[in-house]
Amino acid sequence: MAMTLRLPEELAERGRRYAAELGISLNGLLAIALCEYLDARKAGRVALPPRALAQAIARQVKAGPVRRRR
Repeated sequence: MAMTLRLPEELAERGRRYAAELGISLNGLLAIALCEYLDARKAGRVALPPRALAQAIARQVKAGPVRRRR
């Protein structure tokens, strides 16, 4: 699914730099971050703190593509 996302330029640039450090696209970073956030919300936990989120992203990147449950 294609969509347009508007971010403040500073946030978008931070995201691009971090995604580049991880060796993934900004789109990949945003998909992983959204998935982790939604999973945390579903489990009744508050949003993950930034460092924990970065670690979760790194784990997801190493694990490969996210598989959808059906």
